Amino acid sequence: MEQRSYIGAAAAVLLMLVLIIPNAAALGGDEAWYNIHCNVDGASVYFDNEYKGQTAGGVLSVAVYTTGKPYSTVKVEKSGYYPATSSLPPTPAAGTSRDVYVTLNQIPSPTTPSTGTLNIRTSPSGARIHVNDVYQGVSPITLDYLQAGKTYLIEAEMNGYESVTQSVYLNPGETRDVLLTLSSPGSVSVTSYPSDAYVSVNGVAKGRTPCVITGLSSGTHEIEVTLNGYYNWKKSVDVIEGTQISVYAELQPISSVNQILVTSTPWGAKIYLDGVYLGETLNGAAFPIQDVSNGQHTLKLTLAGYADYVTPVTMNGATVTINADMTQSSANTGTIALSSSPEGAMVYLDNGYTGQITPCNLYNVAAGEHTIMLRLSGYQDTYSRVVVTPGQVSTLTMSMAPGSSPTPGPSKSPGFGAIAALLALAGTMAVLAIFNRK
Repeated sequence: MEQRSYIGAAAAVLLMLVLIIPNAAALGGDEAWYNIHCNVDGASVYFDNEYKGQTAGGVLSVAVYTTGKPYSTVKVEKSGYYPATSSLPPTPAAGTSRDVYVTLNQIPSPTTPSTGTLNIRTSPSGARIHVNDVYQGVSPITLDYLQAGKTYLIEAEMNGYESVTQSVYLNPGETRDVLLTLSSPGSVSVTSYPSDAYVSVNGVAKGRTPCVITGLSSGTHEIEVTLNGYYNWKKSVDVIEGTQISVYAELQPISSVNQILVTSTPWGAKIYLDGVYLGETLNGAAFPIQDVSNGQHTLKLTLAGYADYVTPVTMNGATVTINADMTQSSANTGTIALSSSPEGAMVYLDNGYTGQITPCNLYNVAAGEHTIMLRLSGYQDTYSRVVVTPGQVSTLTMSMAPGSSPTPGPSKSPGFGAIAALLALAGTMAVLAIFNRK
């Protein structure tokens, strides 16, 4: 009877196993374990956001089914710590385990910071930044760990732009964004072909191409580009504050026929040809006057504080170069611009030979009335009076009449020859008178 009871019990257990095993297989099959190691006890563990328990003794073992849907992530969290998330390794084999290590970092207790940060930007970027007169670098720039609770003076500077400053008070723990906008008065970028040409703005020399002229006020400005052997190039441009205008000058070569190349010392003298204003002499380059007609012309240069430079110019199909050495004017002197027909006559001023021949200019002549005498072989001596005005140019043109006239060498006292001739004639007449008496 007792044996039958054991057999019945065994059959019941066997039946239960038959019923349970299929259901267990349906739930996932054989078990494996993840050992979640953490540096903090009492931390909550989640698999794919499904709560699994809390760590104790630095670990939590989580059972999983090897044939079930695998988990992908583990998250561990605890109040006062930053949460940590990590990927789970593949599901362990049945009856085995895998170790996963997660570290929680404590959230620091809030404290009052003693520093702050400045983020400094400029428009345009690339400006040099000074803070409290100490150079820091080029914008944009971030300055960390600055002492809080004080005022900082920020200055931005950049070539071609006006410097700008701003005062900033930095609070503890503050990150302050600072934007400084630099303004430019306006500029013109000048290039030319060929390059290395002289550039002037409103008549003031600025350099050679290629160049950028900065600091121009808003409005219209005249750009002039010049190069020896090329026609002058001019253009008026409208400059707008804060913008840069690009100008390209393509210079045209000029013919060497019938042109006058004018320079002066000092430069900047006004140029007149036959009374017509043409421009000013340049610094380091000749001012070209092109397409001058054949024949006789008068070139005059004027410069404040200097005597006018006047010279005749004869054009015959070639280039004429005039290098004018300007003479500082005196309150009591003037200039005589003298020409004659024909040319080449020796010039005497107040009976003194000047060492010059016509055409010529007589500089630093004392103010007042003076006598000019011209002497040329085959022509009669020609006299004329001229009045010299302080600081002015007196123009005198003298025509010489053909005739026999002595042409001695230059003498400081040309009147002495006539006196000697009269004395010789008187002596001859005296001798004849003596013989007649006999």
